[in-house]
Amino acid sequence: GPAFYLNWDADEPALREAFRDLRVRQALSYGMNREEINEILYQGKLVPAGYTIGPQSPYYSEAAAKKYATFDLNRARALLDEAGYVDHNGDGWREFKDGSPFAFTIDVVAPGMWADICQLVTEQWMTLGLKAVVNGAMRDLIWPRRDNGSFDVHFWLMEGAADPLDTLHDWAITGPSKPFWHRRAFENPPDWLREATEAFIAVRTTRDTALVRSYMERARDLHTENVPVIVSGFVYHVW
Repeated sequence: GPAFYLNWDADEPALREAFRDLRVRQALSYGMNREEINEILYQGKLVPAGYTIGPQSPYYSEAAAKKYATFDLNRARALLDEAGYVDHNGDGWREFKDGSPFAFTIDVVAPGMWADICQLVTEQWMTLGLKAVVNGAMRDLIWPRRDNGSFDVHFWLMEGAADPLDTLHDWAITGPSKPFWHRRAFENPPDWLREATEAFIAVRTTRDTALVRSYMERARDLHTENVPVIVSGFVYHVW
């Protein structure tokens, strides 16, 4: 399903600080109207959910999928206020700690449905007082920005939902510049991402199925609780 990958190492220090604040990420998740996305763009075939292992996996948890996935503008605004991102000058836009507008760009391959999703979510986040702008371009332009970390938010379909081990470089610290949304994690990772990485790696060297499940569930819950990526949900395949 649709996923908005926040750049934890964004070039702009104020934006980098904001995206690393759990309250901001929770607010972005609460501020996303997944049911509106579902009805307008997926004809009711999108199962609203947050960032977690998907329903195709034996490690799927419905409780985890629902965490931070409800649409709650009041909760989102309260979290942003609590984090210190408020509208000081009364122009309708929240400001960073340095006084500049809380603004960011969403990179998306366009034209097409992906750009439509981003435009809809941009309008939803703007109701929170966040100045989001869609940067739609050909894949040949968008992908290099993802690879070199020069994006603010990168839109893509969620990778590894059915099996994170298949695209572990998006879920764990597998080397320098990995995962792409936190390229500096290899040098100084947040505690939760370090623990999730250790759990994923332990799965690869464990034959005890009970231990495998405990490691996978721990990694799943760490990702779900910390909301590093803002996900709209999982696509229901009619066929």
